[in-house]
Amino acid sequence: PLLPEPQYSDVEVNAMSEIVVPAGLEGVVVCETSLSEIEGNRGLLTYRGIPIQQVVAQYHWETLITWLVTGRTARPVPPSKVSPAVSSNQETSPLAMLAEEVLHSRWSPDVDFGEYISRLPLTLASRRGLGEDPGDGLVALRYLSLMREKPPTSLEAEALDAYWVMAAEHSLNASTFAVRISASTGASLPMALVSGIGVLAGPLHGGAPTGVLRLLEEAAAATDIRKLLTDKLDRGERLMGFGHRVYRTMDPRADALRAVFQRLAWDHDMVRLALAVETTALDLLRSRKPNRVLATNVEFYAGALLYALDIPESWCPATFACGRLAGWTAHYMEQRAEGRLIRPLARYRVAEE
Repeated sequence: PLLPEPQYSDVEVNAMSEIVVPAGLEGVVVCETSLSEIEGNRGLLTYRGIPIQQVVAQYHWETLITWLVTGRTARPVPPSKVSPAVSSNQETSPLAMLAEEVLHSRWSPDVDFGEYISRLPLTLASRRGLGEDPGDGLVALRYLSLMREKPPTSLEAEALDAYWVMAAEHSLNASTFAVRISASTGASLPMALVSGIGVLAGPLHGGAPTGVLRLLEEAAAATDIRKLLTDKLDRGERLMGFGHRVYRTMDPRADALRAVFQRLAWDHDMVRLALAVETTALDLLRSRKPNRVLATNVEFYAGALLYALDIPESWCPATFACGRLAGWTAHYMEQRAEGRLIRPLARYRVAEE
């Protein structure tokens, strides 16, 4: 049950009007969570107190869902076999398709949420309908099997699985905050998940992997990578995949994903290209902005990995969202257990004429 909305006295409201509100709520703590912790200055990310590198080695994505939500490990209920769906409207974005699948899904508190969440990537992939669902194996393997005409290798499935584990949770990012707000109102899990998907559609939150793909494609066609990147910086362009709002050193997910990527495609031209771009970009950023730490972030190797897995650029944000469904669900459950409506205040400002 939700608690009544708090009532404030005139004195309290006047005091609040004097509070300085930082842009973007930078540094403002709005909730407590036991799901993950980011130590940006040290480049650390933990899920329930365990470093992300250890989590990747210990969990598959479908087993991670239950552990994130409950803190307990349980054998997941595998989703039933999915048949290719009727082809979707080509103008519908994959993120919108995922939202549709969530809204049309059958959810009730009696449903096993692990099975429910792990089925959503499969129904989404069936909308592309190029392959067939083998019916067993990792959800990541079945996702790739439905997405592509060529069956995935076990190494490819393990790479996508590791990516989803790393994408599953990242504290109170914008989309997760939207999910928690929805949960605080008493909205159903599907409606809250759609809130997260909607926020993820914004390019400042969910578009970075596609930007990295374009950067790598330009680098592949360039005769001189250093000149390409130098020209971009001279024009004031941002090098996608470098720097992070939270991490002030190496993004720990990028470090872990680089190792996964190199195992997947150790003899692939994309490995050599990605390493060359990363090395050159970091050297240029250090020389141009010595007072700022602009290290590799997870999106750089996410873009390279998804490219190596033959995931189309338009499907990258939705593929990321599939992994993040696990964290969104855990935050939904945590917020509902708190039972408190999220209702901040806004300070009135007279519009300038």
